[in-house]
Formats: sequence, C-alpha cells, structure tokens
Amino acid sequence: MDGTKTLPKMSTSLAKSLSQRNFDADKFAKSISAQSDGDKDLQENRQRVHALGEDTAQILKKQVYHNYQQFIDTAKEISFLEGEMFQLNHILTEQKNLMDTMTTIFASKAKDDSMKEDSSKRKAEDKALEQKKAMSALRDKMEGCANIIDAPGRHLVHDGDVSELDTDSFNQISKIHLFLFNDSLMVTTWVGTRRGNAVAGKYKYQVLIPIDTLAIVNARDVGRKKSITKTVKNAFNVLVLPESRMFQCENSKEKREWLEIMDSTKRKHLADREKPPEPDTPTTPMSPNKIFNPFMEMDKEDMGSPEKRNEKRPKVIVGDPRLNEEWIVEMPEDLDVFIAQRNFEQAVEVILKTKDFLSDIRDCPAKVEVEEQLHNRTTQLVDVLSRELKSSPDRSLRGGPRVVRRPVVLLIRLHETSKACSLFLSNRSSAVTFAIRQLRTEGSLSLYISKLCKVFFNNLEETAREFNQAFIDIKGCYSSFVVWSRNELTSFVDTFSQQVFGRNADISEVAECVQNAQSHCERLHNLGLDLSFLLNNLLLPHIQSSLRDHKQKIIDATKLRNSEELWRPSNLGTPQATERLVGEMMQLGLKSFVDYCYDGCFSRLTGSTLAFTRAILTHVESAVKMMLPDLQKLIVEGTAEVVMSYTEFTLGCVQSETERPDKARLIKENAKFVADSLLPLVEMKIQKRIKQSPRQLNALRKEFASKVSSK
Repeated sequence: MDGTKTLPKMSTSLAKSLSQRNFDADKFAKSISAQSDGDKDLQENRQRVHALGEDTAQILKKQVYHNYQQFIDTAKEISFLEGEMFQLNHILTEQKNLMDTMTTIFASKAKDDSMKEDSSKRKAEDKALEQKKAMSALRDKMEGCANIIDAPGRHLVHDGDVSELDTDSFNQISKIHLFLFNDSLMVTTWVGTRRGNAVAGKYKYQVLIPIDTLAIVNARDVGRKKSITKTVKNAFNVLVLPESRMFQCENSKEKREWLEIMDSTKRKHLADREKPPEPDTPTTPMSPNKIFNPFMEMDKEDMGSPEKRNEKRPKVIVGDPRLNEEWIVEMPEDLDVFIAQRNFEQAVEVILKTKDFLSDIRDCPAKVEVEEQLHNRTTQLVDVLSRELKSSPDRSLRGGPRVVRRPVVLLIRLHETSKACSLFLSNRSSAVTFAIRQLRTEGSLSLYISKLCKVFFNNLEETAREFNQAFIDIKGCYSSFVVWSRNELTSFVDTFSQQVFGRNADISEVAECVQNAQSHCERLHNLGLDLSFLLNNLLLPHIQSSLRDHKQKIIDATKLRNSEELWRPSNLGTPQATERLVGEMMQLGLKSFVDYCYDGCFSRLTGSTLAFTRAILTHVESAVKMMLPDLQKLIVEGTAEVVMSYTEFTLGCVQSETERPDKARLIKENAKFVADSLLPLVEMKIQKRIKQSPRQLNALRKEFASKVSSK
C-alpha cells in the first residue's frame, strides 16, 4: 500500500519530495530557507514535516496491526490443532497399553495351562520361601513399621524408585520408594543423615494404602506449553479419595510394569476376598457346607418354631436387591476413572442416573452408604469443574467465553447454579483484565483508546451472549450479571480516564475518545444491556473538568494576545499559505472566509482574531461531541465567557481608537467578522446539538453587533 495515497492533499507534494531516491536534505533545507520570509514560515514548514511524520507512523502502525491480527488467527488454529494431537496421542497410548495387557494375560494363561501340577507346587513353595526372605530383609531396611511388615499373609509383590509430582504444577516434590504388597501399597522415603545425604538401602515409612481403596490411572504425557513449564512423561496417578497423588517413572517400561502389576494385584486381592471361607471340618451329605446364612446371628431359641422364625425374618435388614446390581456397585470406581480421565459429561450422567435410581429406594443402610459415596464423588467433580473455571484467562481469551461453557453447563446440571454463575463471571473479569493489560500505550492516544474500547466492549458483548445462552432458563442469575457489568464498566472508566484525562491531551482528541466509548457502549442495546447512562455518569466529572480547563486556557491565551495586539492585517507570506488557511477555515464551517483575503497573501483579519477563531470553534466542536444533558448549561456559559474575553477588548479598542481612521476601520472589520460570521456559526453548532437556541450567546452576539455598528 502506498502511504502517500492516504495522506492529506497538503502533504502529498511534500511526501513525494521526501520519498525521492536522490533526496538531499541540505539542499531541501536551503530551498525552504530561501523561500521563507521569516521564522513563521520556517515553523510552518517544520510543522508540515512533523505532521507528515506522524501520519506516516499512523499508517505503518495500522498495517502492522492488520498483519498482527492475521498472526493471532494463525496461532489460534495451531493451538487448536495441538490440542487435538494431544488427545489423539492419549487415545493411542491407552489402546497400546490395553493391547500389551491383553497380550501379557493371554501369554501368562497359556504358560500356566502348560505347567504341570508338580512343577506348580514346587514353584509355589520356592516363591513362598523367597517372599519370606524378602519380607525378613525388608524388616531390617524399614524404620517404624515392623508390625506392618509382619502382618500375616502379607508378602512383597513389587517395589521400585519413583518421583512424586505436584498434580497442578507438575513440579517434583520428592524421591519416593514404593512397596507393593499383595493387599496394600506402602509409600516410603529415603532415610537421610544430618547432612541431608540419603542412606543407601534405608527407608522411612510414610503411609500404607489398602489396595482395595485405591485406583491406578494412567496419566497421559504432557508436552511443553505456554501454561505448563514442565515436561511430564511416564507418570501415573494413584487415586485415594478425596486425594490424588502422581508418581513418575524413569522410563515407559517401568511405568507399564507398575500399571500392570498393580492392576493384577488388586484384581487378585478382590477375588480372594470374595471367595467363601473353607470349612474347618469336611462336609458330609448330612451336614452340607452353607456358603451364606443371613440368620446366623439369630438365637437358637428364636429359631425354634416356624411362627417365631417367620416373625423375626422381616426385622433382619439385608438391603434392597437392586443395590447389588453391577453398575451401582462399580459406580464409585467408574466415577473416579471418569474424573481422572476428564470425561466430565459421562461422570455427570452417572451421578444423575444414580440420584434418580436412589430416589425410588426406601431407607436402608446400604442406600446410606451409596449416597455417601455418591456425595463424595459429586463434591470432587464440582471442585474439578470449579478449578476449570479458575484457570488462566489467556486460554479463555483464545476461544472467548465459549471455552468455559462446558464446566458451566455441567455445574448447572449438578444444581450448582450459583457457583457456576459466580465462577463464570469471575473468569470473564480475569479475561477482560488480561486483555486490557496486553494493550500497549505507545502511539497516539486516539488509536490506543480505540483498541481499548474495542477489546472491552467486545468482551462484554461476548460475555452477555454466552451468559444468555448458558443461563437462559435461570432468571435469578441476571441480577448478578447486571452487578458484574456495572463493576466492570467502572473499572474500565478508571483506566479510560487515566489515559484520556490524566495527560493534558488536546480537547479535540479527548472528544474523539469519549465519542468512541459512547458509540461502542450503544451497541450493547441490541442485547438488552443499556449501560450508556452509567457510562455518561461516570465520565461526567472528568468531562466537566476538561471543558473548564480548556475554556480557561482559551481565555488566558486570548488575553495575552490582546495585550500584544497591534491591529495589523495578517501577512501569510505565500499564496499557498493563504490557500491552506482558507481550506482550514472552510473545514471549521466559515464558508465566506475567502472574502477577507486580498493580494494573494494578506488577510484583513489580525493574528489574534485568527487564533481566537480557531480556538473557539475547536472548543465548541469538541464540546458538542461530548454533549450530555448535564453539560448543556456548562457549555453555553463557558462559550459565552470565551466570547466575552474577546468582545470586551475589541469594543474598548473601537472606542479608544480615534486618531487613525485606517486602524479604526480594521478593528471594526474584525469585530464585524466575529459578530456576523463567527458567532452565528458557534450558535448554530450548539443549537443543532441541544435542539434549542442558546439564548445567552444570542443576546451577547446582538449586543456586540449593535455596539460595533453604532460606533
């Protein structure tokens, strides 16, 4: 894109001159110096070069911003593709582990079938002897757990060194040595000396976990991401409700061994526990062995007659048979696996299904136990979903508020509506704050405020749309959203005011920024969210202060120029300068300004009149852009004070100048320009905005015009 095509016409020729290949700065400076009549022309040329530099910088920044948006879009696509690849890798890893487990089971079964009975007994005896020796050796290495190791029937299955990791940050906590027994898992640490060095072969007891209360879950490998600074491989989780611990192996082979051995050991232990106890005496046809007798605890006296037996049976609570169904028995372990694998939707389905199932069953001890297990898993799932909503906001920004839709919907289904609403709004607050902090304050003020308003109100609009979709049937949450919107807008106005009103910016630039914020806020009306009144109330004190300060600056500058006024026609130097001045005044609304120019480069208006014209028109134009109902009186009265600072001085000069007719004529001509052209334009601009005539300005203009005409 050619930058000169977007520059103003007055700077096009200068841009072409400066962009030539054979441009000579010294020659250009000498030519400017030769054509100028004084310091004023040199300052004008300097301002032209400076303005051209600012315009060029703005064009370059816009181009960079446009390309940067394309880069952000590409980065989003790459991030989404990366997530899909991680999921695919996780699925393939689980399938591979499953195939390895199946291969090992089949191979072990074929090998066991081929072994002879004598060989099996001999190996069993050898194995028992080895286990006894191993437990004896382990007793000497362990501190503080001799009674645990000496428990009857307990033997060592597998052991090894692992590293314990933090489940959130994946940082290493400590070195751990695990001992897997046939009925439990013991966690130990290395024994250290006073200097902190570990003693080889010595372990300190930490905790013993019964194998039937834990669940072993494979942890997928985690690569290096923006939010994760660690690379985690060859890890697995040991779930012991309500806590979870993560252990990392040295390689994939050790990890596979731990997963397979712990799974098979747990299955074997559960199977052995469910087997019926062997009788102490051999059974005979006359006294068969009974596997289960629900009336074992009843007294023989109560079992004497059929009447008493029938009377006692209903009082024995054995539980509802439906609670022995396979899916309800495996429900706690299934929920643990679903939560560990982040399969939250299926976990919610199981919880809701179980609640509906238990509602049809009358009170019994077995139901209370199942309800307690369900409550613990539900609490754990709610905590996990809550942490999802408390995650870093940069991830939410990549996909907008849709990223947190999943945990919000699931919390609502679990009847945690209040928590879902508060966490959702808190997450969006963090996202808005993060987005605003990413903006850079360099460059022009209007460009930064434009980006600030776009980021804030776009996030507010997206949040409102997502909130309507997630809580459409829950009307009680909308009051929370309104309060949240008010707080966010207040925080935005604080940031906005610090940038716009806290750096002595030009009044026209302030008006542009305020108008930008108001236009963005009005777009929220389509969603039923009207924050314009609140925005105007928050901005009102700052706008009032800015208008008062600018009014006072104009009055002080006018008084200073009046004290130095010599009442001479303005010499613009060159016809080109005259054309620029005429174009500037026509843009301000003075269509007949050309009538006050003569001889190509002269104007019958003095320098103080021209400066006053620019100042008051800029002030009025900026004021009407920021016009609010509470500002109407302030703007009209402030404009009247500015006008009076010029008219009182001019009337005094008209009355006092009696010796030189040409000078008196020039003063009257400047006064008539103000009365007949400038002040009507000021009234018209204000009347167009407030929909009524400014009476104070109208009376001031008429009084000034009558006094000038009478002189």
